[in-house]
Amino acid sequence: MTHRGRPRVHLLTGGPAWEERRAAPKPGYSKAPYRGFSKNQRKARKPLNAIMAQLAEAMKQRDWRAARIARSAAWDEVNKLDEDLTRQERKKLWQYKQSLLAGEAQDRRRDVRRRTLPPRTPT
Repeated sequence: MTHRGRPRVHLLTGGPAWEERRAAPKPGYSKAPYRGFSKNQRKARKPLNAIMAQLAEAMKQRDWRAARIARSAAWDEVNKLDEDLTRQERKKLWQYKQSLLAGEAQDRRRDVRRRTLPPRTPT
């Protein structure tokens, strides 16, 4: 039997029929880019954004104690909101944690070197 005698291939994967795939989008459905948060969502996120700004400032100044406090407060605010509204903030908080740990370790190493090395004398 040659290939001409075989039946045509049918789409059996459970997806939409060919005509539906090529059809125009249904009314009310748009593939337009995401426009942002609604007014109520922005209002709910305002305290979180303020705390995230404080956290960024503390990290920039290498004030690890203030950064830890701000990060803890940010997590409290994140947990009050829906997960879909805080995906980026959760990711950013994880990055801040890594930076905070690295910065503290770097400062500890620098302090240990200062205490253990004798002062340099000009020769």
